[in-house]
Amino acid sequence: MVKRQKNAEKSSAEAEMKAFLASKVVDQISDYNQRGRTYHALSDNELTDHWKAIWDLLAVDPVSTENRDIQADLGSEFALRQQEPPWKLVQRQIDIYLKGAERAWQEQQKENPEAEVNADEALDEDLEEFTSRRNRAN
Repeated sequence: MVKRQKNAEKSSAEAEMKAFLASKVVDQISDYNQRGRTYHALSDNELTDHWKAIWDLLAVDPVSTENRDIQADLGSEFALRQQEPPWKLVQRQIDIYLKGAERAWQEQQKENPEAEVNADEALDEDLEEFTSRRNRAN
């Protein structure tokens, strides 16, 4: 009985996190749209070329917030076109980016041990706000 309850709690927490992340994606797409869809005029091939180029840059500099913002905008443009971004074309760059981002996070934690606590608190606040908004809507 206890195991089922823990599994149900885990499943519920996972569902909550998935809903939260999906909400963040929708917020990003909406923000990109409201800012005027910078990449709207690109052809599908040009959009794909930009996608590959930004992931090449992210693989070299995984902490660049400017490049991450561009990647998010390009992903939003794909979404607004009802297309899936060509993830397979940049899988190698994503792997390199993830390793670099992990190294950068570990270095930041060494330099600032409070970084993880602050990040956890910020995430908790975002989750609480999301849950509160969702509950008010229902």
